[in-house]
Amino acid sequence: MNNTFDTLQTLFSQDLQALQQLRKRGWFTLPMSRIVKEEHIGRCCFLAEEFLDREDLNTLKRELGFSDRQWNAYKAKISQ
Repeated sequence: MNNTFDTLQTLFSQDLQALQQLRKRGWFTLPMSRIVKEEHIGRCCFLAEEFLDREDLNTLKRELGFSDRQWNAYKAKISQ
Protein backbone atom coordinates (compact mmCIF):
# COMPACT_ATOMS: atom_id res chain seq x y z
CA MET A 1 0.00 0.00 0.00
CA ASN A 2 1.10 3.54 -0.48
CA ASN A 3 1.31 6.57 1.75
CA THR A 4 -1.90 8.10 0.35
CA PHE A 5 -3.84 4.92 1.13
CA ASP A 6 -2.45 4.81 4.68
CA THR A 7 -3.21 8.49 5.26
CA LEU A 8 -6.78 8.16 4.05
CA GLN A 9 -7.30 4.99 6.06
CA THR A 10 -6.10 6.80 9.19
CA LEU A 11 -8.40 9.77 8.52
CA PHE A 12 -11.40 7.51 7.99
CA SER A 13 -10.61 5.46 11.09
CA GLN A 14 -10.30 8.53 13.30
CA ASP A 15 -13.52 10.08 11.98
CA LEU A 16 -15.47 6.84 12.23
CA GLN A 17 -14.28 6.34 15.79
CA ALA A 18 -15.30 9.90 16.71
CA LEU A 19 -18.68 9.38 15.05
CA GLN A 20 -19.16 6.19 17.05
CA GLN A 21 -18.41 8.11 20.26
CA LEU A 22 -21.05 10.68 19.31
CA ARG A 23 -23.57 7.89 18.74
CA LYS A 24 -22.84 6.48 22.20
CA ARG A 25 -23.55 9.89 23.74
CA GLY A 26 -26.73 10.26 21.72
CA TRP A 27 -27.31 12.18 18.51
CA PHE A 28 -29.07 15.01 20.33
CA THR A 29 -25.98 15.88 22.39
CA LEU A 30 -23.84 17.48 19.72
CA PRO A 31 -25.72 17.53 16.40
CA MET A 32 -23.30 20.00 14.79
CA SER A 33 -20.34 17.78 15.70
CA ARG A 34 -22.05 14.84 14.03
CA ILE A 35 -22.79 16.84 10.90
CA VAL A 36 -19.23 18.15 10.64
CA LYS A 37 -17.79 14.66 11.14
CA GLU A 38 -20.08 13.13 8.51
CA GLU A 39 -19.18 15.90 6.06
CA HIS A 40 -15.48 15.28 6.67
CA ILE A 41 -15.96 11.59 5.95
CA GLY A 42 -17.73 12.59 2.72
CA ARG A 43 -14.78 14.76 1.72
CA CYS A 44 -12.43 11.88 2.46
CA CYS A 45 -14.53 9.70 0.15
CA PHE A 46 -14.05 12.19 -2.68
CA LEU A 47 -10.31 12.42 -1.96
CA ALA A 48 -9.99 8.65 -1.98
CA GLU A 49 -11.73 8.46 -5.35
CA GLU A 50 -9.44 11.14 -6.74
CA PHE A 51 -6.11 9.82 -5.49
CA LEU A 52 -6.48 6.03 -5.27
CA ASP A 53 -6.65 3.59 -8.13
CA ARG A 54 -9.72 1.35 -8.38
CA GLU A 55 -8.08 -1.59 -6.60
CA ASP A 56 -6.88 0.47 -3.63
CA LEU A 57 -10.23 2.25 -3.43
CA ASN A 58 -12.10 -1.06 -3.25
CA THR A 59 -9.63 -2.34 -0.65
CA LEU A 60 -10.15 0.78 1.45
CA LYS A 61 -13.94 0.46 1.29
CA ARG A 62 -13.72 -3.22 2.22
CA GLU A 63 -11.37 -2.57 5.16
CA LEU A 64 -13.63 0.19 6.43
CA GLY A 65 -16.70 -2.00 6.00
CA PHE A 66 -18.43 0.45 3.64
CA SER A 67 -20.93 -0.69 1.06
CA ASP A 68 -21.27 1.44 -2.07
CA ARG A 69 -24.54 2.74 -0.63
CA GLN A 70 -22.87 3.89 2.60
CA TRP A 71 -19.97 5.41 0.65
CA ASN A 72 -22.35 7.41 -1.54
CA ALA A 73 -24.43 8.47 1.48
CA TYR A 74 -21.37 10.06 3.06
CA LYS A 75 -20.48 11.77 -0.21
CA ALA A 76 -24.02 13.15 -0.37
CA LYS A 77 -23.55 14.80 3.05
CA ILE A 78 -21.35 17.48 1.53
CA SER A 79 -23.73 18.09 -1.36
CA GLN A 80 -26.63 19.04 0.89
